[in-house]
Amino acid sequence: MEYDCIIVLANKMDKEGNLNLESKSRVQLASSFYFTYPLISFITCGWNYRDDSDIRIGNAMKDYAIKLGVPVECIITELNSRDTVGEAFFTKQNILNKKEWQNVLVVTSDYHVDRSRRIFEFIYGNDYTINVTGTNGFSNSERQIAEQNSLKAFERTFKHAQKGNDIQILEKLSTLHPYYNGDIYSKIA
Repeated sequence: MEYDCIIVLANKMDKEGNLNLESKSRVQLASSFYFTYPLISFITCGWNYRDDSDIRIGNAMKDYAIKLGVPVECIITELNSRDTVGEAFFTKQNILNKKEWQNVLVVTSDYHVDRSRRIFEFIYGNDYTINVTGTNGFSNSERQIAEQNSLKAFERTFKHAQKGNDIQILEKLSTLHPYYNGDIYSKIA
């Protein structure tokens, strides 16, 4: 399949912007797909989630991709996302809608593939083809339970929004999602 872009989802980094093993593995896997399909764009995601750092993880991931040989001009960073839901919503709004791209490869970790697929397919809607793949070796029973709980929370938050409806999804994101409604972090505009 030909993709318009690869979206690599963030995990964690230290205060100096050094990616943890899981984030590095995601960027490495995404880079290997990029080199297989070099005419596509490479999207990194993530905000400055650390209180002890001003570095945005999307930029740290971009820097690592460049070290792996991905040309800087092929990398787009999306710096508003605070979680998987935000990665899906903001890449769609800020990048894909403007570029009119519809075929997407999402790269994450093995335990996160199913939830990521469900979130991206719901937020993107029926006009997009979403494939999700993950790096191996990060799954365990604790993470699988956390993923199930997070998926249930996602479904509760967006149960009255229509799949792919940007206006309804933004309304739920900005009023019900604790990472975006002001409960935990600053409210999105």
